[in-house]
Amino acid sequence: MKKLRICPKCKKPKLRTALNVSGWLTPNYFECMNCGYLGALYLEIDPNELVSENEEMNI
Repeated sequence: MKKLRICPKCKKPKLRTALNVSGWLTPNYFECMNCGYLGALYLEIDPNELVSENEEMNI
C-alpha cells in the first residue's frame, strides 16, 4: 500500500516535489501547498491512519 507524505509543519497531505534537482548527494525537496513549507523532511503514514485521526478530531 502506498504511504502518504505529510507536511511536518501543518500536518496536511499536501506535499509535492519542489525542486527537480536529482543528483548523487542531493536530497529531494518537497513543498507544502497548504503552508508553504520547503524542505527535505516529511512524515509518512498509512492512508487509513489519516482517516482515523481525522475522525477522532471531529468527535
